[in-house]
Amino acid sequence: SPPTTTVPPTTTTSAPVRLAWPSDVGTSRFGVLGRSFAIPGGWIRPHPGVFLWSDIERSRGTYDWKMADWNVMAWQTDRLAVLATVWPFNSWDQNSCHGDEPKIHPVLRELPRRLFAPCDAAAYRDWLTALVERYDGDGVDDMPGLAYPIRHWEIANEPAMQGGHGYFFQGTSADYLDLLATSASTIRTADPEALVLTGGQAGMQPEFTDFWRPVLLEAGGSFDIGNIHSIGSDSSFFSAPYREFLDSYGHADIPFWVTEALLPTRPEFFGQRAPTGDQLARDTFTGFASALADGADRIFNVGPHDPTGGPGPESDAAFELLARSIGGFSSALRLSPSSTRFDLPDGTITYVLWDGSGLPADVTGEVMTTGYDGATATADASTFRADVPTLVSVSP
Repeated sequence: SPPTTTVPPTTTTSAPVRLAWPSDVGTSRFGVLGRSFAIPGGWIRPHPGVFLWSDIERSRGTYDWKMADWNVMAWQTDRLAVLATVWPFNSWDQNSCHGDEPKIHPVLRELPRRLFAPCDAAAYRDWLTALVERYDGDGVDDMPGLAYPIRHWEIANEPAMQGGHGYFFQGTSADYLDLLATSASTIRTADPEALVLTGGQAGMQPEFTDFWRPVLLEAGGSFDIGNIHSIGSDSSFFSAPYREFLDSYGHADIPFWVTEALLPTRPEFFGQRAPTGDQLARDTFTGFASALADGADRIFNVGPHDPTGGPGPESDAAFELLARSIGGFSSALRLSPSSTRFDLPDGTITYVLWDGSGLPADVTGEVMTTGYDGATATADASTFRADVPTLVSVSP
């Protein structure tokens, strides 16, 4: 009899299902430094956050995700978009090639006492790959219960901060450039939809621009979003000069975020009194509106997260009013030094005006105004002048 042929059973393997980015998450242009934000569609930048190599891989080759998973679940329950800071430092790794270096004082107590670029680049890439895979929502090695992806990754923080108030990094511009390039390549391999931010530039002062200039000259393709900080230094958080700085080094097509915005709270000149809470509320309104109109794509308020307590409750309330009013804008434009325009997706146009500015001539009739302090009124568009920082929304 002829031989019997057994046909193996047909099996079908379904492809992993990628989680979509939700329509209600990350829609606002506003965020906060911290772990909670009561604005629909808002962002958080946990600082330092929970994505520290030193915490997740305390023993080489063993990853402990419990704390990171717990936080991600809580943030996703609150429908928050997360800017995740990658901290590429681990004591056992640092000791392997920098063990003879003096220990330093990191700015944050959560960081190791040595902060050089990783010694074992392969071990770092393995950890970073596992990290991104766990939260990228592609259906492969994801965190159980993940609701939507984490897609925005910031590579370290303020790497030019080396001394003075403490350290966030130890190394040259070239060292950070290598770290940025390695991290970006690793992240994008794990998640092609991920977006990479540079570690925050701590300001536009010469010591920081000197560090970042060589990085930006060579970093083309290694980041998707620029990143500037202003801690009590500039009334509109360096938005305009940082935009020019990026442009001048070949990154005119790269958007930027202000991921630490802290309003100046000290007197502008020696001998002056510090600004009152009411003045800080006014400055909040004008400063954040200006930064966005000057090109910032997202902006994160430090506010009460600042160790000194921040600008205070009046400023916090003005920030939230602005975030609720223009947070989802689709385009922004500075009309003059004291007037800005924000176009919202539903066709509404909202103007933020101050220092006596009025509305454009094509806005006519009665308009509703909202002051920086939440006080509402009506006015004739043709004669209105903003004696205090004011929102005016014009329906389509």
